[in-house]
Amino acid sequence: MSAPGGPVSVTAPGGLWPEPDDHARCIRSWQPGAWVGVARRAIGPCSAPVEGDDTAFDSLPAQWLVALWAPQTLQQPFLRRWPVLVQLTELAGPAATALLLQQVPAGARLWLCEDEVDWALLAEIVMRSEPHLAPWQHRELAQFILGERQATATTIDKHYG
Repeated sequence: MSAPGGPVSVTAPGGLWPEPDDHARCIRSWQPGAWVGVARRAIGPCSAPVEGDDTAFDSLPAQWLVALWAPQTLQQPFLRRWPVLVQLTELAGPAATALLLQQVPAGARLWLCEDEVDWALLAEIVMRSEPHLAPWQHRELAQFILGERQATATTIDKHYG
């Protein structure tokens, strides 16, 4: 079972702020033309039974959801529902930012967003589109989605009910 936290703080220790070589491409607040990136731990670390041996367990690394959106426009200033990239990775912190920067066109800037996004949708995109997920990843993402949907229901009840 995993115990994922919220979105990664950009500037906190262990946050997403990139290594010095990439500082010029990352911005701390939104600007027109900036790509938008997010990252969040979605799984673990956790353990899973070793296939064929009910008494042995593997230690499995934490897995992070990262997503990237194309730049917003003044005609459509809000973050779109569907990102251009969603990926599950073991990379965290600045390494996750480097992964996102690889997808951003040369010379373009990346805003590391800490706003709320639909994490359940992002996890579902990975579950439905990534054919090479291990059974434990699939199981843990399903748990993550359930937890996110329960948190959404609680927020709706608290603020809108």
